[in-house]
This record gives sequence, C-alpha cells and structure tokens, in this order.
Amino acid sequence: MATKKELEKEIKKLKREIKKLFLFAYKDELTGLFNRRGFKEEVSRFLGELQRKNEKRKSVSIKDLGLIIFDIDDFKKINDLYGHQYGDKILKKVASIIKSQIRKIDIPARWGGEEIVIALIGADEEDSYQVAERIRKLVKEKTKVTLSGGVGSFKKIGNFEKLFELCDKALYQAKKKGKDKVIKISQLKK
Repeated sequence: MATKKELEKEIKKLKREIKKLFLFAYKDELTGLFNRRGFKEEVSRFLGELQRKNEKRKSVSIKDLGLIIFDIDDFKKINDLYGHQYGDKILKKVASIIKSQIRKIDIPARWGGEEIVIALIGADEEDSYQVAERIRKLVKEKTKVTLSGGVGSFKKIGNFEKLFELCDKALYQAKKKGKDKVIKISQLKK
C-alpha cells in the first residue's frame, strides 16, 4: 500500500502528464497558438454563453464574439526564396505579435499553414476590425511581411459556421484587392 506522500507524488506526475497531453492535443507546436481542435473547443464554450437564454447574471454575460481570419501574403514565395526555417521564424514572430495585441481571454489559433484565426470575446465587427488593423500594421512594421484579413462578429450572423465562411470570403476579397488589407463582412457585396 502506497503512503500518502507517494500518492501525492504520483498525482503531481499525472497532472503534469495531463497538461502535456492537453498541449499536444490543443496547441500548435510551432507557434504556441491553439490548433483547430483547441480553437473549436474554446470557442464552443463562449458560444454556449452567447446563446444561453435567461442568464441570471446578464451584467457579466458575453454579448458578442468577433472573428478575424488572417493569411500571411505570399507565404509560399517566402518559403521558396528563404527556406522553411525562415518561414517558421516568420510564423512564430507573427504569432508573438498577435498574442501581444490581444487579451488573455481571446482565442488565437493557427488554422493551417499560414492562416491564423482569432476569436475576440465580447468584440463586435468594428472592435474586431480595429484589432485586426493594429495587428496588420504591426506585423508589416516588425517583419516586413504583410497580412490580409477578414473580420466579422457572431451577433449579426447568429451562426458560427456562417460567420467563419463570410470572414473567409472577406479575406479572399482582401487578397483580390491587392493584399495587405482587412475587409469587414459588412463590406462584402451581396
């Protein structure tokens, strides 16, 4: 039979292992941002709060959720010209800049390749646009690479998948209009 001290030691060890597994399952190893799975899991918690009716504490309930989708412009060219290690450095630097410009409650994720998504808790479309523009300008200044982005908010759309689709369309439009731009979903042509 194990002693109390041995059990406490084993529990600490198991907690460390659980933390490692969480990081492996929900975080992108290169950037330290959430991966798709982690992003979806975290966002679903806040969407539940947004969609909950008859909330007893309305003064602290979440009113909206902003979404930014960024893509690093011409990232393939960067990798082709300077190599994948340099591309990895750029991704890490962009992730670091993003983390420095958002709150701890916000949810940044590497969606795939050079695409990064950010859920801004409580932000509407205009708030999200302001954050996206600040990040876009700072990334350009600090890394000499540019970002294109699409932004919107949940409250106006009411469906997260549709919001994501529209933000992706806005991102695509920013790319078509010359890159290094952020487009709001309210600016999309119907």
